[in-house]
Amino acid sequence: MKRSPSGTTLFVEGRSFVHALNPLTKLAWVLLAGALAYGVPSPTFAGEWLVCAALLALNGCLLFTAGAGTRAWRVFWRIMLPLMLFMLPIHGLLYPGNRTAIAAWHGIALYREGLVFAGTVLLQVAVVLSASLLFVLCTHPADMVTAVTQAGWSPKLAFLVGSPLLLLPAMRARAATVQAAQRARGLDSEGRIFRRAKGLVPLVKPFLLGAIMDIEQRAVALEVRGFNSRSPRTAWREVPDSTAQRWARRVMLAACLGVAVYWIVVKTGLGA
Repeated sequence: MKRSPSGTTLFVEGRSFVHALNPLTKLAWVLLAGALAYGVPSPTFAGEWLVCAALLALNGCLLFTAGAGTRAWRVFWRIMLPLMLFMLPIHGLLYPGNRTAIAAWHGIALYREGLVFAGTVLLQVAVVLSASLLFVLCTHPADMVTAVTQAGWSPKLAFLVGSPLLLLPAMRARAATVQAAQRARGLDSEGRIFRRAKGLVPLVKPFLLGAIMDIEQRAVALEVRGFNSRSPRTAWREVPDSTAQRWARRVMLAACLGVAVYWIVVKTGLGA
């Protein structure tokens, strides 16, 4: 695994099949995976679990094939584990459709229906998260901005799409810098969870002020480079695309639209 040389992005360098795909193709796959996970035409929870498990396995295989599996695994569990610890007991105890108790203790029962519902939601979130990690870890932000511009869309839209990929690592680095500076001044942010929570307060103000200054610097840098100019633009970075990928994107977007129509008509009862 080789990270971005500058360390300012989440991008993991590689020469895999996933890396070679156009960023818009990978973005279309993220949309399709999310649409299938949440709008899959299955009447039972078992069918939804099967589709979500298949999508999750496919995303995992693509991530490890691309050499980004280890880093994706670390991010995946940092996000999913707190959700599991929160959702499983909450829905197992309090889900409105609870009927079948599978365990009871001093009048407090844990129900199967709530656990099944929580498991379905967690699987759907896992599918979207794994597809998003596939896109983020295998797509350089500059390629994403270039691909959007080459597709003929507005540079403002390109910046809007690409800027989160650059801002997140920068904000993480800034948070680490602010925390190190406050510790040098005597801030105690380690130990028990209440002490850590109390130590967050002195970090918020310098972090927010630094983020606002960073946004202003980025705006000035973009303006100096003619961001609002209406003249034709040239790019030194070329992002490969092909007719097959363009058709694949159209098919995936059509499938997303079909799933959305199914979900609206069937699941909401409009077709009855």
